[in-house]
Amino acid sequence: MMFFFRGREDMFTNSFVIRYIRSLSCVAVPALTLVPQICRAQTPSTIELDTVEVVQSHITKSIKSTAPAFKLSEKEFNRLGVTDISDAIHRLPGVNLRDYGGLGGLKTVSVRGLGSQHTAVVYDGIVLSDCQSGEVDVARYSLDNVESLSMVIGDNDDIFMPARVAASAASFSISSFRQPDPTKPLDLTTQVKYGSFGYINPYLRVGKAFSEKFSMNLIGDYTYAENDYPFRLKNGQHTVTERRNNSRMNSGHGELNAIWNPDSRSNLSAKLYYYDNDRQIPGPAIYYSNENHETLRDRNFFGQLQYRNAFTSQWSLQLHGKFNWASSLYHDENGKYPGGELNQNYWQREAYTSACLLFLPTDRWALDYSADYFFNNFTSNLPNETFPRRHSVLQILTARYRSRLLTASARLLGSIYTNSAKLGDGARDYSRLSPSASVSVQPFSDEMFFVRLSYKNIFRMPTFNETYFYHYGNPDVRPETANQFNVGLTYRLPSLSWLPNLEITADAYINQVKDKIVAIPYNMFVWTVVNLDKARMIGVDLTESATFNVGRQQQILLTGNYSYQRAEPRTRSQVTEYKKQIAYIPRHSGNVTVSYENPWVNLSVHTTAVSGRYATNNNNPDTRLGGYADVGLTAYRVFGLKGHDIELRGDLMNLLNRQYVVVARYPMPGRSWRITVKFTL
Repeated sequence: MMFFFRGREDMFTNSFVIRYIRSLSCVAVPALTLVPQICRAQTPSTIELDTVEVVQSHITKSIKSTAPAFKLSEKEFNRLGVTDISDAIHRLPGVNLRDYGGLGGLKTVSVRGLGSQHTAVVYDGIVLSDCQSGEVDVARYSLDNVESLSMVIGDNDDIFMPARVAASAASFSISSFRQPDPTKPLDLTTQVKYGSFGYINPYLRVGKAFSEKFSMNLIGDYTYAENDYPFRLKNGQHTVTERRNNSRMNSGHGELNAIWNPDSRSNLSAKLYYYDNDRQIPGPAIYYSNENHETLRDRNFFGQLQYRNAFTSQWSLQLHGKFNWASSLYHDENGKYPGGELNQNYWQREAYTSACLLFLPTDRWALDYSADYFFNNFTSNLPNETFPRRHSVLQILTARYRSRLLTASARLLGSIYTNSAKLGDGARDYSRLSPSASVSVQPFSDEMFFVRLSYKNIFRMPTFNETYFYHYGNPDVRPETANQFNVGLTYRLPSLSWLPNLEITADAYINQVKDKIVAIPYNMFVWTVVNLDKARMIGVDLTESATFNVGRQQQILLTGNYSYQRAEPRTRSQVTEYKKQIAYIPRHSGNVTVSYENPWVNLSVHTTAVSGRYATNNNNPDTRLGGYADVGLTAYRVFGLKGHDIELRGDLMNLLNRQYVVVARYPMPGRSWRITVKFTL
């Protein structure tokens, strides 16, 4: 379901988002309790008749964490009607997803207004990279292959990690590898999804435990979609209905994973990954101009190794290695180009290695030293290409103290970046020390109530696009520096027979950014990258999760989050932008999910609401994007068949068929549906 906010900022009340979320939960809970009366089926063999499973919230939080930390598990994806990774991100507070429309559109993650380049996307323990743009497209990672998703804003209490993970303002981690069941001769999962606008997605995972020490799995999926959804286009008093043209997606992905456990103290894991997406680019929706011939083929291959060894009860070691290769081939056909076509091809490579050493001198103290080195280079077929290269060295030293009522950690990050170019001058070299500290206290030993406080200083290097790209990059642009301050509370109610779980969190934060990197128009045809003086983000994140026992084997899960963000440029010389809201960051956003679990058909109603935003930093009224509320419905059931599981699931997205945009001129799909059939051997 969608609700489209119309009019200017002064014509709608920002608190509508909050009231809408509250009213939805009030309507949905009593409605869902009627389901057993109208929808009965055979009880699946996987449900025990005399017990009710207590389910934690869809955003499971480490309540002792010194920084905001949230997690979604594979089991919760169905319970909460999560359709893909981008949908999962909407369930996290303080996170903005920039979506360029439809299944094949680019989707990037920004946390608390800092920009997507400040978020480290971690795939099975190692950071994903894109040295060209600094943005990772999370849409290419299939939720079917994910065991859990987690978000940490600030420093992770798990200090035994590569330095690169800690070198960002926030980390979004995707855990995909799962060891095959050793009791099965073959661990097999097959699945197919079919949906609106020509969407089809078969998926296969095959795993085998060859012994107690060695196992492997092979994963493959293919996605095809026409994405030719209808949308409305308004120009003055005239409104026409168009179809999204040139929007086909044709992608495939494969992985090979292996793990070897020579003994109880050590293991070696390996991953080979390949992704190929040959898609059409629809371009922005413009009145009287629906013709487009752009295509983009993205390919990515990487191989990574991870070794872990706990030598003694006090000393542990991790070693990581990775090679990454990616290409992006852009093609366009238009009479304005010489010969009628344009081809721009880009390639990037990275070699990465990391070592982490953990020392546990006592039961309460932990010390970690981690050092990372990675080398990036970038090439293209552009006539003005400089062929840039970068050497990076990151080192962190972390100390953590943990007792029954107190957790505290302190970290110092040292960064060294050396730049060069094969042709022309390289960018400036930089080195920096970045401190951080955090603490969590339980004031009352008999209450699950925690107070946390954290500070983190971090900076990010300019990307190769921001430094070298012709008619855009600036070799003199300086790194961004960010200071993050956070104070938060967590309370968990003692378990009751009818309310086994209730957890509430609240966090307030201030982010101060210096030398923020932005692109400004130099003239009609040329843009250039510059540093703004300052930017500031002030906000509040609230989350709630509750589980209600409403009958035998029946539960209602009610979860929600709300975020307030005020993100402003603070450079006085930029008069038109000073204290205006930064583009594409909403003041208000939130999510509510109501799930009803029972032995018949499990149901989930979920909504994401976002207030109005602007497409420009000067907040020109003509660039205002209306707010919206996106509501979906999910129903699923697992059947037992001779010891195997068959899962049927149906999803309805954009139930009210309302049109909205996340990025200006890139309309999102209207009402759509999806059916999933999954078989597990």
